Amino acid sequence: PDAAGCPTFLDIVILLDGSNSIYPWHEVQRFLRALLARFFVGPQQSQVAVLQYGQHAVQEWPLGRYRTAAELVAAAQNIQRRESRETRTAAAIRMACSEAFSPAVGGRRGAARLLVVLTDGESHDGERLPAALRVCERNNVTRLGIAVLGHYLRRQRSPTQFVREIRSIASRPALFFNVSDERALHGIVGALGDRIFSLEGTHGDNGSAFALEMAQSGFSVHPLQDGILFGAVGAYDWDGAVLEESSRGRSVPSRERLRSQFHTGPEKHAAYLGYAVSALLFADGRRLLVGGAPRFRHRGAVLLFTMGAGGALRAEQTLRGEQLGSYFGSELCVLDADGDGSSDVLLVAAPNFLGEGGRETGRVYVYGVGPRAVRAVSALSPAAQWDARFGAALAALPDVNGDGWADAAVGAPLEDGHRGAVYVFHGTAGAVRPRHAQRIAAAELSSGLRYFGRSVDGRAEPDGSGVALAVGAQGAAVLLRSRPVLRLDVSVSVVPAAISVVQKNCRRGAAAAVCIRGSACFRSAVRGRGGRGDV
Repeated sequence: PDAAGCPTFLDIVILLDGSNSIYPWHEVQRFLRALLARFFVGPQQSQVAVLQYGQHAVQEWPLGRYRTAAELVAAAQNIQRRESRETRTAAAIRMACSEAFSPAVGGRRGAARLLVVLTDGESHDGERLPAALRVCERNNVTRLGIAVLGHYLRRQRSPTQFVREIRSIASRPALFFNVSDERALHGIVGALGDRIFSLEGTHGDNGSAFALEMAQSGFSVHPLQDGILFGAVGAYDWDGAVLEESSRGRSVPSRERLRSQFHTGPEKHAAYLGYAVSALLFADGRRLLVGGAPRFRHRGAVLLFTMGAGGALRAEQTLRGEQLGSYFGSELCVLDADGDGSSDVLLVAAPNFLGEGGRETGRVYVYGVGPRAVRAVSALSPAAQWDARFGAALAALPDVNGDGWADAAVGAPLEDGHRGAVYVFHGTAGAVRPRHAQRIAAAELSSGLRYFGRSVDGRAEPDGSGVALAVGAQGAAVLLRSRPVLRLDVSVSVVPAAISVVQKNCRRGAAAAVCIRGSACFRSAVRGRGGRGDV
C-alpha cells in the first residue's frame, strides 16, 4: 500500500507563542513551513490547526480547513506575530484541549490527538498549568513541548525553571525539545517530524503500534501465475507480512491472523516476515507460498502457507533456523530440478551463520519438496572457512552441465577479503550435490571487483545455446556465460560376437589362431554450453 492509503488519522493542533520576546518571527514561520511540509495531510490522514497566543489565544485556522500540506505551508507564510506582554500558556493549553479538537471545529472522532506547544518563556499563569493539563488528559490529547531558550540566553538568565515547566507540559520525555534560539528551530524539524510520525496511525492503548504504515511493501517480490507476492517487512511493528495482488484482488492478512498462524507475539517482535518470498508448485496443481522471517525468535524461520481472498492465511509448515543471528530465511530459492513444472528443491540461506572460530561463513540449507511437505536433506557451506557470508544471494540456474538436472548459484560476497566469489552447484534428484562444481572468484575476473556475489541471477540464453549468469558487485555487474560442451558418444562392435578358444579360424604365421574383427565408432556434437559445469 502506498503512503496515501495509510490511515494515519491524526489531529494536530500547533500552539505558537506570539509574545514580544520571541524574535525573529520569520524564523518561526520558516520552522512552521518546514514542519507542515512533512505531514501526510488528507481526510483519512493528518489534519492541522494553528493557534497563536500571548495574553489571549487566537485561532489562525481550524482543523480540516486545509486539505493538503501545500495549502498548510502557504497559509503559514501569512501568519503574523500578534504580540503581547504576557505569556498565558496555561490558558492557551486549556482552550486548545477543550475546544480546538472538538467536532464543531473539524475534530474527528477516533483520531489520535496531538498538541504541539512552542514557547520562549515561562507562563504568567503557571499555577493553572496542572488544571489545564488535566483537561488535556481527559480529552486524550498527547502534548509535545518545544522550549526556545533565545530570550534567556540573550539576557544571560538561567532557563532552568522554564525548561522544567515545558518538560511538565510534554506527555513523556521523548516529546520534549529545546533549542538555543529561534534560528535553531529549523535544525529540529527532521527529528520533530519523526517523533510526530511515530504517533501517526496508532490506535488504542499502544502508542507505538503500526499496521501497514511502515510496511515497505515490495522489499521482496515473487511473480505468481496470476499475480505477484510482495514481502512487507515493516508491517505490524516489523513483525512483517506478505501481500498478494492477483486477479482476485489484494489479499492482506491481518496482524491477528499472522500471529495465530505464525505464533508471533510481543516477545518475537520484529521477525521481518517477507524479507524474502517465493512459492512451491506441486504436481497436483497445489501451491504453497513461502515467506522468510530472518529475525523470528532471533534464529530465523521460513513460513509455508496458503492465502485466500481477504488475507485468510493458513500456515502449513514452519522451518526454523538453528543458530542465533544467522539470518535464516533471508534468501530463498526454489528449483524445478527435472523441468516437469513442479518444485523439487527449496534452498534457504543463513548468510550470517558462524562457522569455526566465530567466522561469518554462512550456510545454505537444502530441503526436498515432497507431496505434502518439505524435508531437510543437507546443508551447503563455502570452501573457505573465513568470513564469506555464503548465501547472501541465491539463484536457480538452468541445466549448466547437461546432466538433465537444474543447477544453482550461491553468492559469497565477503570471501577473499570482501572481494567475493560465486559458487555453482549441480542439481540431482530432489536435492543439490553437496560439493560445489565450480567456484568463481572475483580476483580471477578483475582486481577492482568488491563484494562480488551480493546478487546473482541465471537464465538460459535466448537461442538455447547455454546459460547466462549475472552477478552483482559493488558498483558493477558481471555477465558470465557457460562454455560449449563437446558430447562424445563411443560405440564398439566385435565380430564374431562369441570367441571360441577351441575352434581356430585364422593363422598367424605358422600357427593356428583365433581372430576377431572389431570396430569403434566416435560421434561428437556440441550441445549447448556447460561442459564440465563451468561458466
